[in-house]
Amino acid sequence: MSRAKSFRRLPLHRKLLFSATVSLGMWLGLEGVVTVLYAPELQAWESPPPSPRKGVSVMQGHPYLIYEYLPGTHHDGGVNLHINSLGLRGPELESPKPAGVRRFITTGDSSVFGFGVRDEEVFSSVAADALGDSVEAVVGATPGYSSYQSINLLRLRGLSTEPDLFVIGNLWSDNNFDAFVDKETIATLTGFEESASSKAKKVMSNSAIYRVADWKLRVRPQLDKVRVVDWQQSSEDRGQIGLRRVAIDDYAANLDNLVEMAKARDADVVFLLLSNNEDLGPQGPDNAPKAWTPYRDVMRETAKRHGAPVLDVPELFRASGLSKEDLFLDKMHPTARGHRMIGEALAELLSERGWHEGASLWEEGTGEPRPSYTDPFLKSQDDGGPDVNTPTDGTASELRIEGSIALSDLPAGGRIQVEVVPPGNSPTVLQSIHLQGPGDFVLPVNQARDVIVRVYVDPEGDGPDADDARHVFEDDVITIVDSPITGVRIDLDAGTLTIGD
Repeated sequence: MSRAKSFRRLPLHRKLLFSATVSLGMWLGLEGVVTVLYAPELQAWESPPPSPRKGVSVMQGHPYLIYEYLPGTHHDGGVNLHINSLGLRGPELESPKPAGVRRFITTGDSSVFGFGVRDEEVFSSVAADALGDSVEAVVGATPGYSSYQSINLLRLRGLSTEPDLFVIGNLWSDNNFDAFVDKETIATLTGFEESASSKAKKVMSNSAIYRVADWKLRVRPQLDKVRVVDWQQSSEDRGQIGLRRVAIDDYAANLDNLVEMAKARDADVVFLLLSNNEDLGPQGPDNAPKAWTPYRDVMRETAKRHGAPVLDVPELFRASGLSKEDLFLDKMHPTARGHRMIGEALAELLSERGWHEGASLWEEGTGEPRPSYTDPFLKSQDDGGPDVNTPTDGTASELRIEGSIALSDLPAGGRIQVEVVPPGNSPTVLQSIHLQGPGDFVLPVNQARDVIVRVYVDPEGDGPDADDARHVFEDDVITIVDSPITGVRIDLDAGTLTIGD
């Protein structure tokens, strides 16, 4: 009897099992072929190497990091700085980490990176030198980096250095009012946000075939589209949009994320509370809170919840009795003398607790859940404050959109996020508000210009992600000139936007 006839006489379940086994075998064989033939693409997908392009800036665009330094030696901030093959400041690191070596990695922006001081003068190098040959510092900070970028850099390359301690110094870039919102930019480029779709991608990423296709179709084309950023350019020159680069609740969540990344690797955490020259000005109960005060509070409270030590640089600098000129190159970047003080204080903290000899820094934290934070410097309808564009004389801003939203079904606890963005496929959010449900809204706009409205229906109330309904009214360009745009009706059930009667 022929094999074909024998197969036709098999029961259906055995035919299906046989077909599935053959298909699986063919798939696994194809996976093996792809793994061998497309090894460079698979490696690039896992961790895109720093761009080899030379251009107008030492900062080059990157799809997962927004921008980064190219490896090599650069003259920046009046000093030569050396970027290793991982895109990190400093010398090449031995991998795997030698036995008996303790490494700590820093996260943050230019103040942690060491803008304006030599490699050996950065506080992390000072601390490592003070602790002895068995301790190595890894500079995981980059000028202008927010906590979102730091998390991605750690996942891409930083964790491969096998750090035993995270020194978390993310502050200035996160709290900065700037020309773009990190979550929107990274989410648009790479789907950074956690969602069911991103989790599905993680499952599919076990397949070499998927990874190669994703690299060729999605990631590689973006390498030439991401922005080249001059991080020293003023926010005014870039078109400051009246929003923090990282919203305060997202900042708190990112600090928790960094802590969990450390704990998952049996590493310790020190929070580095950064200083600027205003900390050396008059202090007193009548001083108004600064824009960065709430973010400092979040860092302190995060440290208490987890039981991690805090190195308070403002207090350190004030106690020194030194002048602003002694400690700062400008408003926020420490001098070599300032870095030396920070490095010596960090070394003292680690030495007193025996970290360099293997002891843990963790203490008992409060264990309280992360609270929800309100940013007092970013007023909006849902927190009871005035519009962010309200003039100081109390008159309502003319640069606004007024209207109503209709939606038949929104679960309890859900929210609606309404945004104005530039026409076209732009990640920039000009302004946003959150509504507890359908109804009237007032959406401030920062300047006279053409805008379109984008609306997310967020059933969980946890911020928009890839699973939430997204309505972009790109064909309904609204021109803001010198008077409010009223009578805007958005019907999310029908997916329509109309203006006027």
